[in-house]
Amino acid sequence: MPLTLLDIYNSVASQAWSMFDDEVDTKAEFENVLISSINKALSDLWCSTDFPFRRRTEYLLIMGGEQGYPLPDGNLAERNIDGKKGYYVSINDKYLEYVDRIPKISDEKGTPKYFRIDNQNIYFYPVPDKFYEIKTEYYTLAVGTDETGKSIYSLKNDTDTIDVPEKLEELFKNALITKTMLYAIASEHDENYSSYRKQFETAYKLLLKYTTGITPERKVVF
Repeated sequence: MPLTLLDIYNSVASQAWSMFDDEVDTKAEFENVLISSINKALSDLWCSTDFPFRRRTEYLLIMGGEQGYPLPDGNLAERNIDGKKGYYVSINDKYLEYVDRIPKISDEKGTPKYFRIDNQNIYFYPVPDKFYEIKTEYYTLAVGTDETGKSIYSLKNDTDTIDVPEKLEELFKNALITKTMLYAIASEHDENYSSYRKQFETAYKLLLKYTTGITPERKVVF
């Protein structure tokens, strides 16, 4: 069953905590605080590491004479080439070399062999001499989709869904709920805070352990 905002909201609202008396006076205020806490926790959890289920492939159609294009909605996936940093950016299965400054061949035209990143744009060198299809692999910042299938970056509607594989939904949900509680309670002096912090540590480590390609010993992020 897909993870929706309504599902997460109901699960969090049923947890034992003490924020009602101290911080919230009305149902509407409670809902706002809770949804805000859910989205803060989701953002932290989603971006805490390069989960394989965040990985996406996007193709850029670049035109002759045009060098700069917007980056995909996340971070390019890195690859290591003999100890040198590279990325999954390729033309016809040939990877382009990453450079951190404008190369000397910046005015030449031809098949791109290099690229650089600047201000959320990607630039290709030599300057493309015709149309090329660039394959990029990246880790998306979009946390899910709405009921129309549109990518979303926070949960707003009851039916908004988090894009997590079915086999990991329960593990992700447990980590998200306990992380949300830390934001909702806020004060480390609250009697429930330390308990939820321990629960989150356990849930997060289990999520990493059973997510392919992630090292279980990764530091827990708060």
